[in-house]
This record gives sequence, C-alpha cells and structure tokens, in this order.
Amino acid sequence: MDFSITILYASETGTAQDVAEQIWKSAKRKGLNSIVSALDDYDLANFDSEHLMVFVVATTGQGDPPDNMKQFWRFLLRKSLPPSMLDNIRYGVIGLGDSSYKKFNFAAKKLNKRLAQLGGIQLLPIGLADDQHDLGIDAVVSPWVQELWEKIIFIYNIPDLNISNNIERIIERYKISILDDSKQRSSTEIAYYLETDIYTQEMNIKDEMKIGVIIENRRTTAEDHFQDVRLIKIQREDIIYEPGDIIYVRPKNSLKQIEKFFNVLNDNNVLLCPDMIIQVSERQIKVPYVLKQTLTLGEIVAQYWDLNYKPRRSTFEILYQISENELEKEKLHEFTMPGGQEELYDYVNRPRRNIIEVLADFPHTTSKLNIQILFEIMSPIKPRAFSIASSAINTKNEIHMLVAVVNYKTKLFERRLGLCSNWLANLKVKSKIIFWIRKGTFIFPSNVPKILIGPGTGIAPFRSLLLEKAAMKQDLTTCLLFFGCRYKDKDYHCKEDFINLTSATGLKLFCAFSRDQEHKIYVQHIIRENNFLCWEFLQNGANIYLAGSSKDMPNNVRDEFIDLVKENGKLTYEQAVNFIEQLEKNNRYQSETWS
Repeated sequence: MDFSITILYASETGTAQDVAEQIWKSAKRKGLNSIVSALDDYDLANFDSEHLMVFVVATTGQGDPPDNMKQFWRFLLRKSLPPSMLDNIRYGVIGLGDSSYKKFNFAAKKLNKRLAQLGGIQLLPIGLADDQHDLGIDAVVSPWVQELWEKIIFIYNIPDLNISNNIERIIERYKISILDDSKQRSSTEIAYYLETDIYTQEMNIKDEMKIGVIIENRRTTAEDHFQDVRLIKIQREDIIYEPGDIIYVRPKNSLKQIEKFFNVLNDNNVLLCPDMIIQVSERQIKVPYVLKQTLTLGEIVAQYWDLNYKPRRSTFEILYQISENELEKEKLHEFTMPGGQEELYDYVNRPRRNIIEVLADFPHTTSKLNIQILFEIMSPIKPRAFSIASSAINTKNEIHMLVAVVNYKTKLFERRLGLCSNWLANLKVKSKIIFWIRKGTFIFPSNVPKILIGPGTGIAPFRSLLLEKAAMKQDLTTCLLFFGCRYKDKDYHCKEDFINLTSATGLKLFCAFSRDQEHKIYVQHIIRENNFLCWEFLQNGANIYLAGSSKDMPNNVRDEFIDLVKENGKLTYEQAVNFIEQLEKNNRYQSETWS
C-alpha cells in the first residue's frame, strides 16, 4: 500500500518508546509503510515529504520534555519558522504522564499546540494517558490508537484497511542470532552473569554516565520496623551536583528471579541456556546501543530484561499468536480485547503479577517460545531516579541516596519485591555502580525563605539543601522543615543530621510521629499547629517545597495551606485557592511526588 506513517517518540525511561513501537507494529500488520524513531534522531529535512505523523511524548519532572526530544523542540520553537510549515501534515499526539504532578502531560500539550501553530492539521484530539489510572496508560492508549486508525480510514479513504488490531502476525523488531549454543552452567554459577555490567560500553558515548563505588549501605530504620530504608553512599572523584538534582541508576535482576526465569523455560521444554552467545542486529528498528555488543543470554536475562515487569496488553497479544492450546488461547484472547481489560487488570495489575509468573500460568503457550519471540515479549529494565540526599560541598566526592526497600504482600503466595530498591539494598561495600545525574524538579533560589515538607524518604532533597546551606555558613533561620514518619525511635531518617542542624544553625524543625500516640498525627496537622508561622513566611516571600508519596499527602498538605491562607489572610475560600494557584504558577509551590 502506497501510504506512509511516521511515528516519533520522546521517552525518558522507555515507556513512550514501547508505545510508539506498538503503534508501529500495528501499522506494519496493516501493510502500511512506517518508520519509528526518537524525535532527536529524526531527520528534519524529511518534514517536507511527510503527510501523516504520530507523536508519543512522555513528560518528566515539572513538565519538562525528555532528553531525546530537546533538539527537536528547540527547532520547532524557532521564530523564523513559517506558520504554514506543516500545512501538508496531519498529526496525532498522545502524552504519557502522571496526574499526581501539577503539569500533567505538559510536554505533550505544548507539542500539540506548537504543531497546530505551524499549520499542522490535528487528526484526532490529543490523548492524555495517566500512569495513576487503575489500568495504567493502556486505559487511554488503547482507545486512542483505535480512534487513530478509524480517522485514518475515513480521512484517507482506505476502506480495505483492517480497523481492528490484527494480531495474527508477529512483527519482529530485531534479527536475533545464536552464535554459540553452549551447555548450561549449573544453577550455582548463574551469579556469574551479574558480575559484569553490560552498560559499561555505553559510557563511551554518554559522558554523563559515571562509575561510583559503594562506601556505605546502612539501614536507617529499626530492625523491628516493618520498613527497611537505606542510606546508601556512593564515592566518585570530582562529582558535581546541586541540591534538587537526581541520580539515575539501572538495577539488575536478583539471582532468584534469574533462576526462576530459566526454570520456567526449561520446565516447558524451551531449551535456552545462559551460556548461549546472542547477537542482535537491525531488522526494522534501530538496535539499542547496549545490545550491539555480543552478549550471553545469561547477561541479557540478568541485566537487560526486567523480570519483575508486569505484562501489558501487547504482551498477551503475542502470546495469543503463538498459543496452540485451546483453553490458554481463549484466555489470552480475552486479555487482548477491549472488554477484557478489567479482567486483565485483576489478573496482572492488582496482584502485581510479573512476566515469569504469567509464563508459568500458561505452560502450553510458554512451550512455543523461542529466542526471537522472547525479544518481543520481554521489556528492558528502565533506569530509576532518586533525589540526591547529600551535599557535594558538605561531603565532597560522595552522593547519598535514601531508599525505601519495596517488599509487600498481595494475594499471590510470594511477596512482591521492588527490583531496584532490593538490588540497591543488597549492594556490598566496594561494589561498583553505574549512575548519572540530572537536574531534578526543584529549583532552590538562595535568597528566598523556604517551607520544606518531606515525610518519609521525601526528606532526601531537603537533607541535601540544608547540609549544603550549613556547609556554606548560610542562615537556616529562614527555613521551616516539616518531617513525618511513624515512630520517633524507629523510622526517623538521618535524625542526627537534623538535630545537629537545629542546634547549630537555627533551623526550625517540626516532626509528626503518626503512631507514637493514640490519635494519628501527620505533617498537615503540624502545619496547622504552626499556621501563623507559615503565613508569616509566605508574607515574607517564602517558597513551599513538598516531596514524598503521591497518594494522599500532597492534597492534604495543599488543603491545609489553603485553610491557613484563608484564616490568616482573612480571605474567602475561592481567594485562598487562587492564592495557592498563583504560588504554583509562579514556581513558588513546587512538588516532587512518586507512587
């Protein structure tokens, strides 16, 4: 079919790339010519010949575009571009965001608006996928893609184009070759594949990537406390960063998970061994840099594929295609249909079922897997971001991270363990770790009073800020710090640091220990107790900074500030809301939250 669609993505952690590739696969199944690439890899000279473009855009931090979109965005913002530049292009934009952030899907909205300003014709309304939705981003992505094809069929008059997502054909992104099919190592030696770091070569093309050494990995919570929280210290010579910056790390799978993965394959007669030497080459999509080197399957399983990955609808589409067992095929097909998404949520998302457990639940289908198909159903490990909890001035050549170790129960027999937090918690002193640093969401002007709210590990960026200010002999009497945890003697993170800061620098510290008394006390309650002091700070130009869980705390704190503004400013409720909204608009009320 003489018809082409260009699909471009802006992705920070890989999710937008995955969505873009799924749309690309759908186009290929329909027999359409299509290309997919990162926005910054797109040749701008091709704009003149484009007619139909799809943009999949993630939003990072406070509405920032991902790094692999920034050059493209700078080009689009040129004042010299004519308003008729994109007259011949119809486009669709879908954003991937998190509604716990104020600037939800901001990068996608800005791109959508700019494309229209340059004459582009919107094919369908912008899609705003929300990671906070029960069904995740698929709740918006799936119907948006369906509508995309409906519009294409109608506008371009292609009646024979199959509107449904014909999943009878597997589209392979890469060519996978087995160079050496060696015998399997014994299970006790699988740890060998965790000893190297396959991302070391990537440092040759990415100057921001560094290697550090773990010099301390200490539990900050009491041994009998339900939550294990770690203060992890990394040493690296001449490292430069500022308060508010974030550190990215890419974890590896646990030895237990790696063994389970190979056991599930071998138990179902999929004879793939860790020592197999794998070569990945381009078939239709650019090969990720890390896969351009020759690797063993063991290294790929240990360090590239996310074995904790919760399969999305697209995974079940591929499993449905290869299944030959009637009962399994019927269930897999149900998970791929629009009407089966609630059941898919109950099967995968609610109990947090991972890819290994899914393969074990569909043994007949798993027996049909091969190395090529595994590369289509497995998802790469995404880097994780943490607020830096230290000061480069106070502790030179060190970076500190405050990490809550994820370990909880669902209806499944085995406890759910967070991939990255458990990997970090198990790192030994002298272990090496690859990391990189980026600007975070917080902007800390030096001469502005600050109200800091950081319950739990949300205290990390404020520890960084306050230690830095103290090291520079700056006045901390202009800072209010509200910290919250369950028990004063069990999970008061970095307690000594904050006690020392209050006695030595005049920092005003207020703590809420929610379970140390009969009635629960949270940070919003101690803000209420000190509402006049907070109002005085706001009247003196203070900024508000909030970090922590995105669940209930951010809204509860915001409501408390609305109340104190209303009470102390003698305002109506509507005026108080407007006051807070103006603070947010002017970057004087900043939040960094996570789910």
